[in-house]
Amino acid sequence: MIIIVRKTRDKFRYPLLTIFSFIFLLTKDKLYYLMFPPGRKYGVAFNAERARLGIALLPDTWVTNDKFSETKVWHPVNRPDSGSFRSSKVVVVKSGSIVYDGDTYLRIAGGGYEKLTIGYSYSDTSGWEYKYYNPLIATEEKNVTKYRADSILNNWGLEYK
Repeated sequence: MIIIVRKTRDKFRYPLLTIFSFIFLLTKDKLYYLMFPPGRKYGVAFNAERARLGIALLPDTWVTNDKFSETKVWHPVNRPDSGSFRSSKVVVVKSGSIVYDGDTYLRIAGGGYEKLTIGYSYSDTSGWEYKYYNPLIATEEKNVTKYRADSILNNWGLEYK
């Protein structure tokens, strides 16, 4: 009787071990990110460092759906459908360290839109990048100067920070 129980238990042990191993292999990244979320310390908790560097702060009311990703995109809960506004903040984390922090500003009017992205690259020596996009003028983003980016924001009735 004891031998039968032991054989039955051993009979199910290896298939279960195989199934759990297979599930672990498929979900190991998600499990890792669930236990050690990337970039959590680069959310609102990182605002003091952003202020020190002159980067726009992340409002504590903004949300992200990128819980298991190294690239997090925060946005306001209710985004406007028109006008000029700050649309999102993108934070890229690689190997536990922040490498990029950028803000996207939109101007939606009529049937078109314009986009300005102001970003800070932690791994680049120059640090700042400014990109402007208007689909009526060009098919891709154009690099602009800080002065031009400030001028665009001013024309839209916005300011950086």
